[in-house]
Amino acid sequence: MEPQQPRTTIHDVAHAAGVSISTVSRVLSGRDDIQMRAETRERVLQAIEELGYRPSRSAQRMRRQRCDIIGVLVPDVSNPYFSLLARGVESIAFERGYSTLICDSNHSEDRESRYLDLLSAEQVDGIVFVPVGVPDGSRIRRLRGQGVRIVVADRCVDGLLGVEAANWQGSRNLTRHVLALGHRHIAYIGGPPDVRTTQERVRGFLDAMSEAGIEPVEVEYGEYTYESGVEIAGKLLAGASIDVIMAGDDLVALGAMRAAESKGLRVPRDLGVTGFDAVPLLSLIEPTLTSVRIPVFDIGRESMTMLIEHIGTSGGEGTRRMLDVEIVSGASCVASERSAAAGAPPA
Repeated sequence: MEPQQPRTTIHDVAHAAGVSISTVSRVLSGRDDIQMRAETRERVLQAIEELGYRPSRSAQRMRRQRCDIIGVLVPDVSNPYFSLLARGVESIAFERGYSTLICDSNHSEDRESRYLDLLSAEQVDGIVFVPVGVPDGSRIRRLRGQGVRIVVADRCVDGLLGVEAANWQGSRNLTRHVLALGHRHIAYIGGPPDVRTTQERVRGFLDAMSEAGIEPVEVEYGEYTYESGVEIAGKLLAGASIDVIMAGDDLVALGAMRAAESKGLRVPRDLGVTGFDAVPLLSLIEPTLTSVRIPVFDIGRESMTMLIEHIGTSGGEGTRRMLDVEIVSGASCVASERSAAAGAPPA
């Protein structure tokens, strides 16, 4: 086995070029255009090439006072929706030379706060953040005071940069679609009530119902999880007659379908179910889910792009970008034979 050759250092480059270490450092950092002779710069570049010198990334980061690490904090990395969002963030981060540190708050505000402290200690350059509820204001202020830029993805926090989908419009259009199928007895299961995404989706549902002059059977709140869908739908189905359960996201909808099955109900013959998000992986279930397609991968990409645009800058607080959504008409909610005779509002 041949002995390993010693790594070329910045000292070697300086010696070969006949200059100081600080002069080599200025060339490497791009600060060689100020009070430096062109021939000096050329000698340094020639020495770098001849010696095959490659500066370490850690040294470059120290000079730039950046670590090139982005924190990605999501409520549930096992949820295909948030996994896809994180992949969107990572795709742009990788292209631009950043690494990502993925953190899973597991729908816990306490855990979320601890991760914000961790990211603060790691001195990340920025954070793409999907908050569980209303984030801890003191921690947000501390991060911003350290120069860490934050982009809220998929949700909205006043005063912070953000990228979200047209949740109100999507929910309103989906509700009108369900009504146009002839259904009248409709219940809704939302996510956490203090989350902006939940509020917008519930508001879209209620607005469409009000336009049609119909009262919802019930509006319930829970978590954006399969288990929450099973539990809440089970309670709803034990009570009043329901034609359709509209769920605030696809995992909740899957839970509602499981609850219906446990009570001997068949979807869509006995009960219609709709979701929200239309994550590609969930298109494999049967019956296919009627839902609203959110461009979640693009939300991740746009969030990272916005973060890069604002790293190292001031201002821009409150800037938001909104992405369009579309209805996906699946087999989990079809025209109602028993309700169609009552007529349907225009879609």
